[in-house]
Amino acid sequence: MKSSYFNCHTHTMYSNLRILDSTNRPEDVINKAIELGLSGLAITDHECLSSHVIINKIAKKLREDGSDFKIALGNEIYLVNERKNGQKYYHFLLMAKDAYGYKGLKELSSIAWYNSYTDRKLERVPLLKSELKEIGSKYKGHIIATTACRGGELSTLALEKYKLDQMGQNSQEIAQKMLEFTQFCKEVFGEDFYIECAPSTDKEQIAINRTLLRFAQAVGLKLTVGTDAHYLTPAERPIHKAYLNSKEGDREVDSFYQFTYLMPTNEIYELLGYSFSENEIDNILNTSIEIQDKIEFYDLFNKQSIMEIKVKDYPKQKGLEKYPVLHSMLESDNIQERYWVNQCIESLDKKELNNDTYLSRLEEEADTKRTIGEKLNTCMFAYPNTLQHYIDLFWQCGSIVGAGRGSSCSGLNHYLLGITQLDPIKWNLPWFRYMNKERVEIGDIDLDLCPSKRPFIIEKIKQEREDSFNTDVAPWAKKNLGITLIATFGTEKTKSAILAACRGYRSKDCPDGIDVDEAQYLSSLVPEERGFLWPIHDVLFGNQEKGRKPVQTFIRAAENYPGLIEIIQSIEGLVNKRSSHASGVVFFEGDPFEKCAFMKTPKGEIISQYDLHDLEYLGNTKYDFLVTDVQDKLATTIQLLQKDNQIESDLSLREVYEKYFHPEVLPIEDKRIWEALENGEVINVFQFDSLVGIQAAKRIKPKNVLELMDANGLMRLMGEDGEERPIDKYIRFKNNISLWYEEMTKFGLTKEEQKTLEPYFLESFGVPPSQEQLMLMLMDKDICNFTLAESNAARKIVGKKLMDKIPQLREKIFAQAKSPLLGEYVWKHGVGPQMGYSFSKIHALVYSFIGAQTLYIATHWDPIYWDTGCLIVNSGSLEDNSEEELVDIFEQESDDIQDGVIFEDLPDKSAKIRKTTSTDYGKMAKAIGEIRDAGIKISLVDINKSNFSFSPDVENQQILFGFKGMLGIGDDFVTEIINNRPYVSPKDFLNRVKPKKGAMIALIKGGAFDSMIDRKLCMGWYLWETCDKKNNLNLQNMPTLIKYNLIPQDTEEEKIALRVYEFNRYLKAITKASGKILKDRYILDTRAIDFIQEIEQDSLIDDMTINSKAWDKVYQKYMDIFRDWLKSNMKDILDKLNGIIFKEAWSKYAQGSISAWEMNILCFYYHEHELTNVDFKKYNIMNYTTLPKEPIIERTFYKGNHQINIYKLSLICGTCIAKNKTKSTITLLTPQGVVTVKFSKEHFTYYDRQLSERLPDGKKKVVEKSWFSRGSMLIVQGIKRDDSFIPKKYANGSGGHRLYKITEVLPNGELVLQTERYQGE
Repeated sequence: MKSSYFNCHTHTMYSNLRILDSTNRPEDVINKAIELGLSGLAITDHECLSSHVIINKIAKKLREDGSDFKIALGNEIYLVNERKNGQKYYHFLLMAKDAYGYKGLKELSSIAWYNSYTDRKLERVPLLKSELKEIGSKYKGHIIATTACRGGELSTLALEKYKLDQMGQNSQEIAQKMLEFTQFCKEVFGEDFYIECAPSTDKEQIAINRTLLRFAQAVGLKLTVGTDAHYLTPAERPIHKAYLNSKEGDREVDSFYQFTYLMPTNEIYELLGYSFSENEIDNILNTSIEIQDKIEFYDLFNKQSIMEIKVKDYPKQKGLEKYPVLHSMLESDNIQERYWVNQCIESLDKKELNNDTYLSRLEEEADTKRTIGEKLNTCMFAYPNTLQHYIDLFWQCGSIVGAGRGSSCSGLNHYLLGITQLDPIKWNLPWFRYMNKERVEIGDIDLDLCPSKRPFIIEKIKQEREDSFNTDVAPWAKKNLGITLIATFGTEKTKSAILAACRGYRSKDCPDGIDVDEAQYLSSLVPEERGFLWPIHDVLFGNQEKGRKPVQTFIRAAENYPGLIEIIQSIEGLVNKRSSHASGVVFFEGDPFEKCAFMKTPKGEIISQYDLHDLEYLGNTKYDFLVTDVQDKLATTIQLLQKDNQIESDLSLREVYEKYFHPEVLPIEDKRIWEALENGEVINVFQFDSLVGIQAAKRIKPKNVLELMDANGLMRLMGEDGEERPIDKYIRFKNNISLWYEEMTKFGLTKEEQKTLEPYFLESFGVPPSQEQLMLMLMDKDICNFTLAESNAARKIVGKKLMDKIPQLREKIFAQAKSPLLGEYVWKHGVGPQMGYSFSKIHALVYSFIGAQTLYIATHWDPIYWDTGCLIVNSGSLEDNSEEELVDIFEQESDDIQDGVIFEDLPDKSAKIRKTTSTDYGKMAKAIGEIRDAGIKISLVDINKSNFSFSPDVENQQILFGFKGMLGIGDDFVTEIINNRPYVSPKDFLNRVKPKKGAMIALIKGGAFDSMIDRKLCMGWYLWETCDKKNNLNLQNMPTLIKYNLIPQDTEEEKIALRVYEFNRYLKAITKASGKILKDRYILDTRAIDFIQEIEQDSLIDDMTINSKAWDKVYQKYMDIFRDWLKSNMKDILDKLNGIIFKEAWSKYAQGSISAWEMNILCFYYHEHELTNVDFKKYNIMNYTTLPKEPIIERTFYKGNHQINIYKLSLICGTCIAKNKTKSTITLLTPQGVVTVKFSKEHFTYYDRQLSERLPDGKKKVVEKSWFSRGSMLIVQGIKRDDSFIPKKYANGSGGHRLYKITEVLPNGELVLQTERYQGE
């Protein structure tokens, strides 16, 4: 029996955060290692510590169970000398020996991520050797290092040395590099540095192993073993291979990964036997145990602590003796407690609420907070104190802070501290929903901010908190880690797992994967429930708890591909990406690496390396800074109103809000608000802007905020099959509440029982839609007498519709109800309607207030302001000067790429313009379409009225297009336009502003001068003024006159004179080309001699040369013919020439219709769409909006055993307004609206290419631009799937081409189509 070993090199699925790499789930890799008899292993994901909390919990449990299996927490880093592109990024392994060493891993990983960059289309996260040396010196003796796999520097050098030795060449230089590298490592890690070998039959790995052994023996180092496990066992290799294949060939999967799995000891001996003797293997495995013995167990768990921000130090004082907790807080030693209670009391005084009712509630809340704080060993009062401080900063940064969100609005202390804006006592919001002694945890307080301001807010907080760190913390960390976004890790969900498995699947019948149509078909068979797809387990096996049965259609289709189901099951749930939490942030102070490590999102935002739950396990506390567009809409509209002095311009945003929009001052009884809602007069009413919301508002006709709250909940309730929908019942009872009493009487309830139900049913007309009504009803001693914990459990069972627990809940309700009929009524009419989904009353109420704010601002001021604010936000047009950048506005053979949106620019080589955030033209077109559908008029740009973004034109009741949305118009130019207004004419503008040509043409095309002059006339005037017209002509203009065929050729003499002119140019050219310098002579060739003889000037020829002065006399004689012609016909010639020059300028800058101009510059059609008058019937072009959401299967056939679906193909047409190379999509503006068209990567690249040819002189000429250039009109053939259109054609050619380019729309509605690229398909 061979001894066991410690595997120092193991990966989990968290190695996938930058590129797909491993299929190992953390729990599975530990269990498999134990099963195989390993004594331990190290988790060493690629520059990532994200799995470590999960791993540490497993290790802790194993330890508690008495297992001696050892788990090390490590990191496979990339070690380089400098950060530069094009280099090799060498692998290197680090393992923490103890908790202090683990802190070192966090610090090293964080600095690598902070300095990450892109090289060869991949994000690179290397650590410099200098950084490893500097930081590693602090942790020497606490971190173990190995040279890693064959991707490591030492292994790479070993292979190079081996190859040189095999060829008999000198390898001394390589050997010296190997020595220098190991000396560096020994200096940093001392006795904790080892050389790693790998078990394999691969010839190169064997060579590396043998070379490393000899080298290790020479320098006195030890070899250890690592299998670099990326999958569990050889049986999982096809799954791993399929998963890596799914990434469109980014990875080489065969040779490198052949032996990268967990191995039992006997297999280690077998495979290492190709490289070493058995005695050598014994030593290697003994070294692995030596490493294992150095690893200490340490627990990553820390109790959560709440950051205590600096607050006013209130003196200790007596008072509030009637309220023991409040009284004790007034004289507490804890400054946070004293601050909290004093602030709350001051607020009660200010609001004139200092009475027993409010003090008793505050006492209750203080008691709960203190009790939970004692159990958690932290100060619960510091949490709201911190938020109070930052809410002030949010307002200062220009963000509205929403009225509140979720159960935190039930906290009186939150209301008094200004964190939430609803009085919970006035609105009967129960405190227990936010916090109670039965739930020992730190409660979240969610805040809604303006999305456009959140990055600025985060940056401001970072600046404020730079001084909160220890002095020895690195400057980069102090500057960036005061507040950090929380990481989230995306996983392969059901649909993505199916699609990935199909892409990666390989078989004889599917050598390149399963056809994308078949993959899409398979994914479409997965049922959806309330917006969520079933997990693959439920699809295959059903889910009794949720009442789900296996989907046989999917199973039968998937079984056509042997092994596919197993691949899908294995892929589903794998971590595959990183991002930032929608709202969660964490504050850091002191030493940030004590409880966290940091990395970046793909967009470059700094985030934690741990997700929310792991962060809390490490002892961190989350704060929630959410964003909602409605806050931006309100803030933007307020700014527009202040700009036009409709609201006092000298008030701050917070002052305006508190004067007009705070829930306590909002005139919620005003009939205009509710009439406007009922009549659908206001767009984008918060929570009621969807079709369902609009219909609910019209049907329920809320007359106050409580009824709006009911509507907010009711529109989400579906009701049981065959039963009256809750919303219908609500409307019926609202119109006649006696019907509810009749229902109860018919049910057999007594008058006393009806009275008991009134507090929970009557306020919402006999249909309780909220979680709180449900809980309070069940807790009522005269109904079911549930405890708080029992009612909360019931809420979860009902809300999540947990089928296996519903019978037990029903039995409990019936058993504890005061009477069987009462229990039955509560179950059917109180519990039943909420089955599957219910809304919190607290959340619904506060969000209804925000909805009322949107109604109020749209009805109490001219609605055009609100409409404009909504358009600005919906179109992504908010100004954000914090992200200025210089943008090229002309690149002959490339597109500008900003935020994934790519667009073509005007042919104006005027260097660069200053643009803020780039324009998402697809988003803008969609927003414009929606606003126009609502009957709101949008005008073109007006040179005297338009602003940077959209702005209200109150006088004409329209929204003015903004300069930001125009192509080729930079920020500085917009400022200049605005500062020099008004203008009386285009000429006045031209003289005063002196715009560059491209910018002026853009303004004209965009209609900026339409109020002054007809647009085409304006363009004609400008091009006439600026084209290269001639005022006088002489012989220097001969090339131009020749080019435009204006030279007279009526007589033989004129014909010869033209040939003499051309010959004179030729003569000078061949003389220059000869390289000979002859005084007063031109060089001749045979062609030149022939022409001289033809015009009878033979006497001038002298030994293949001609006297230049003599020739010039002949030349000038002939040129006199043209001089006389020009003199006699100057006006006519100038008129003809200038007319031609003007037409050329028009053709270059002003081709197309007015609609085409608008699309080119504004990306929307103010006039009709260019394709409106196309003969759609003739071309069988469909309206995209009328196509079925899922494609229609026309027929099926079998390829082998595989069923192939043939779909009915449709044609749609539109104008390309944006493209996204990353996603292989284009945004198509059809005559009916905006459509996203998703191509395969291959076809997107094919049609997106700009085609060029080399001219004889070596220069490149563009022969065809990308078909996805902005403004290109296209017909696409394919299928609609979900919310996208998928281009498609079938191999037999039926149905025509995948894509057509429309080159011209004829007046009769017919089209001129191009079906192939310039070079053919």
